[in-house]
Amino acid sequence: MVQSNVSLYIPCYNVSRFIEGCIQGVLGQTYTVDEILVVDDGSQDNTLALAKQYPVKIIQHSSNKGLAAARNTAFRAAKNEFVASLDADCVPSPDWLSTLMPLMMENDVGAVGGKLIETKLECTADHWRNAHLRQDWGDSNICNPEFLFGNNNVMRRSLVLSAGGYNELMRTNGEDADVSERIKSQGYKLVYEPTAVVAHKRQDTLSSILDTYWRYWRFGARAYLGESSIIDLFRYSIRHIAVDWVNAVINDVREKNYSLLWIDFLLPFYMICRDVEAYFSQNLESPQKLVVDEG
Repeated sequence: MVQSNVSLYIPCYNVSRFIEGCIQGVLGQTYTVDEILVVDDGSQDNTLALAKQYPVKIIQHSSNKGLAAARNTAFRAAKNEFVASLDADCVPSPDWLSTLMPLMMENDVGAVGGKLIETKLECTADHWRNAHLRQDWGDSNICNPEFLFGNNNVMRRSLVLSAGGYNELMRTNGEDADVSERIKSQGYKLVYEPTAVVAHKRQDTLSSILDTYWRYWRFGARAYLGESSIIDLFRYSIRHIAVDWVNAVINDVREKNYSLLWIDFLLPFYMICRDVEAYFSQNLESPQKLVVDEG
């Protein structure tokens, strides 16, 4: 098969502990990547210094604008129709891209994505992430999954741009589900292929994993609390207890993950406190003002 040219981008924000492994994984692909874009979203560590050691094109934001904005920058800058994406804390298997690209050759396929495997399960927070924040659709090929996860995929540049790009109000969560929906609305299919594997190198703490879960809720569920009423805030609190907490406990009891239950019990209290803070704090009324680590 003749290889089509592929641009690949890595969005970065303070990811010096991950960036070299990710770039090396890209350079080690059996499918040649024509262009590697490193989109630095206002990093304050030595991410850029490390990235500059490799044959990549670096694009810098003057300040932290969020993951969705970094994705839009990459799609505007990419020179090829096929644009692949890897989160900085992901290392692709050597055949990751060569597995995904044949699927993109179908004219009605707008985007394809692979499977993320958690490889850093070193503390309770990591195990809780693996149990409750999984970023894969299982071990079977799926045509038109609910959405494709943003951590590893290939998309048609023209479709993303015609869809209006990523919703930058979503900052770092939910933007992948949103753009997937708009690609589908243009009459194109999504394909999930679990044999295209990337290793996730992220490590969490109690604080970071609860913050991630809340951001999934705020942006993924599109709960723009700055625009909500007190009644909505009460309704959200009921949901955190009746849905988030109950489902977490049921899942961990069923899977015999008893060591995770203490985090489950903290979850609704944390979620409610963050919702209340977001509702009453002027600094959090607009999602654009949130600054978070994209690693």
